[in-house]
Amino acid sequence: MSTEEMPTIKEALNEYFKLKSKFENELSVSKKKIINNQTLSKREKRSEFLKLMPKCVNCKKPSKRGTVFSIVHNPETDTDGAYRKFSASCGNMVDPCNLDIEIHLGDHEPLDKLMRNIRDEIKLYKNKIIDDKNRLLFGLITTETALENFDLNKNYINELTSVYEMYLEHWNKMIDNPDKKVELDDSLVLAYENITKIKDCMKKMNETDDVQFAVDAANIYTTALKPILDKVRHLKYSENMVYHDDYTNKCRLIQRPYTENDMIVTVYTDKVVKFNFGLEAKKVKKNNPVIILSDTESDDFLIKRGGNIPYPSNKSIIRDNPIFGKGNDGIDWNSPEYKALWNLVPLTLKNEFKTNIEWMKLFMENCVNHKDNEQFHNCKLPTPPNLILPPKQMNNGQYDFGVSIYNKVFNIQPKSVQSIYLSYYKEDPSTKSKNYSQLEDVLNKLVEIEVSKDSNSMIFE
Repeated sequence: MSTEEMPTIKEALNEYFKLKSKFENELSVSKKKIINNQTLSKREKRSEFLKLMPKCVNCKKPSKRGTVFSIVHNPETDTDGAYRKFSASCGNMVDPCNLDIEIHLGDHEPLDKLMRNIRDEIKLYKNKIIDDKNRLLFGLITTETALENFDLNKNYINELTSVYEMYLEHWNKMIDNPDKKVELDDSLVLAYENITKIKDCMKKMNETDDVQFAVDAANIYTTALKPILDKVRHLKYSENMVYHDDYTNKCRLIQRPYTENDMIVTVYTDKVVKFNFGLEAKKVKKNNPVIILSDTESDDFLIKRGGNIPYPSNKSIIRDNPIFGKGNDGIDWNSPEYKALWNLVPLTLKNEFKTNIEWMKLFMENCVNHKDNEQFHNCKLPTPPNLILPPKQMNNGQYDFGVSIYNKVFNIQPKSVQSIYLSYYKEDPSTKSKNYSQLEDVLNKLVEIEVSKDSNSMIFE
């Protein structure tokens, strides 16, 4: 079915795994038919497997992939926490249906571990303040530097303390909640009062042989005591269950004051990004135009922006703009060349591009239009337009280039290597201006190597 309003995270995940299970079961049935066919040889079975065309779980159209289900882990960035992306789409590339599901689910951490890490970090920055005071005392740093470091460290400690207090409040609510203790004590008092009333009724019944006292005792139990006892049980234990051990044929009562789910947290807000399934009438939609420049256009279009690799002068220049919210990973293209290249881009680089659209467009345009580049080999990573050169050195000694992946590949280098790289510039004798093109080339190559580590893509080879 198709939904106009987004479902909850729980509903969306349930539907996602229902569709995934249905598709896998149908595919398994088709495979078992081939495997159990005794009239086929091993070679013939293999041939049948290669011909197998599973059907999309939504539109039932057969294709090589049927339905594409994927769960991709996206690492933590400077602006967002780590999360897993659950996605599902039609596997028919020629005429896909409207199946389009995307769910973001944040990574969870145990609350006690998270609080311990925050405490350790607060202690670390407090020690930095003490260290700066000692260095100032012995004249190793200036007063201005000490005051600047103190303000930065103090602000960061305040931020960490605020977060820690929020988690501590949650911890106390689940583990050591004073309100909960008061409510539990009050409930126990009421329970004992009602137990006393029941005992009095039973005593009077034995003395007078009047069965009405037994009826009164039963009424007190069902209407007053039992609800209070249920409340006491839930206040004392968040988890109550009976486990039957098939091996010993015995039952065990399991009661825990809090569950594992109560004590895990995430800094990421779970969300349902897209949730479309069920067959709908297709709407004719105008695509963004693919711009093709003829070879009679100005030579200015034939120069690579941000680099020195010329486009081929013997063929038309293909330009395209990304279509957001489409494709398996949220980005699609109109041009077949751009589509083919995007499928080869390593996932790590795609994630970087999504936060730097101009850099993405520059790379795609350069690689698609590179001379004799029919297979998208030997593409060069252009310098991001927002790259900071020379980089800013932060208080922790690391360098900030303005682009997260560049920060990562540079700051993991030994200090001696960093010093060498930072000397890669040419200085104009007259103006004293520095040209960092050599450092740009080195950084671009380091990033190419980094993003290709966990990928089989050969676009940079």
